[in-house]
Amino acid sequence: MPTKAKPKRSRKPLSAKTKAALKKKADNSRFTYGQLADVYRKGQGAYLSSGSKNVPMEAWAMGRVNSFITGKGGARKADKAIYARTKKA
Repeated sequence: MPTKAKPKRSRKPLSAKTKAALKKKADNSRFTYGQLADVYRKGQGAYLSSGSKNVPMEAWAMGRVNSFITGKGGARKADKAIYARTKKA
């Protein structure tokens, strides 16, 4: 009996405030909005899997974006597939 593929979960859209912040960061860095949005989503996932209860999820995810942009804190290492797309461009 063939197995059914799991339906793809739809993601909640990013808020307008978050989109604006990511676009501003993209304009001031060498990364695209799409790359930063991917890093933000991964930051949300990291928060949900093991985040601190003293920090809101949005702050945790934006901190990961900031770490990715500056290269400090290890986000580039954790998000190396996203970073590799930048190096090819």
